[in-house]
Amino acid sequence: MRSLGIGFAYLCIYTTPIQVFFFCWALIMIFQTEYGVLTLSTKIFLVEKLEFLHDWIYSWFWNDFLDFWYQFPALIMVTLKAIVNTWLGLWLLKKLK
Repeated sequence: MRSLGIGFAYLCIYTTPIQVFFFCWALIMIFQTEYGVLTLSTKIFLVEKLEFLHDWIYSWFWNDFLDFWYQFPALIMVTLKAIVNTWLGLWLLKKLK
């Protein structure tokens, strides 16, 4: 069980660069379009840039649940997710090693 926790901690830490990439991508989209930080929702970002991922996620998960989370601004959600994932990964490594 300990090795599973350590693996999950490393997964949380190693996905941080992917989240930083999405942060930069959303930031570029905000600068190049008429969207603002608070008006570019995660759903708009997915539909315009990653429609195949949007369709795939909506085929697997509860649509009302996704609609709730995807209404929030993409830039803020990516930032919070990156901070929480990195913190959780580092905290787990500290506890399990």
